[in-house]
Amino acid sequence: MKVLEAVSCATNYSQRIYISYILSSMATRSRKEEKQYTQHRKKEHYHKECIFCRLDTGSELVRETKSYRIIKNLFGYSLWDGQGVTDHLLIVPKKHTDTLSALTRDETIEFMDIVSSYELQGYDYFGRAPLSNRKTVVHQHTHLVKLDRLSKKFLLYTKKPHIRITK
Repeated sequence: MKVLEAVSCATNYSQRIYISYILSSMATRSRKEEKQYTQHRKKEHYHKECIFCRLDTGSELVRETKSYRIIKNLFGYSLWDGQGVTDHLLIVPKKHTDTLSALTRDETIEFMDIVSSYELQGYDYFGRAPLSNRKTVVHQHTHLVKLDRLSKKFLLYTKKPHIRITK
């Protein structure tokens, strides 16, 4: 069912809230950005080594600590929680792990120091659980997303890959 049909069929408040949830969780990238990301993932599929383990820290490196690299997301989101994204970074452990629970105590403290320093700069943070079916890279990484704090008044998604019209 297309979103427009779903919205017009929503007759009660809970249906509208559910559709609002669907809209807010879809199309974090524009159609063009999503297509580029999909093509990149197809190329990466042929490598045996993890993309974050063989990370070439060229222009995308923002900061490096003892156990982590903070990098610019090459395929960052342009929309998150119905707001525009002004910056999208990733916190990536230098050692390969798929979960935060595998970190040592010192690595955990260092991680929380990094997150809290970016939180103070206005970044939201987000990560997926190891078994999430939406996680595209197994190597644990945490998204740092800085929003423009301007809610989009109108979002229209028509098909997948999404065509997104915002106002």
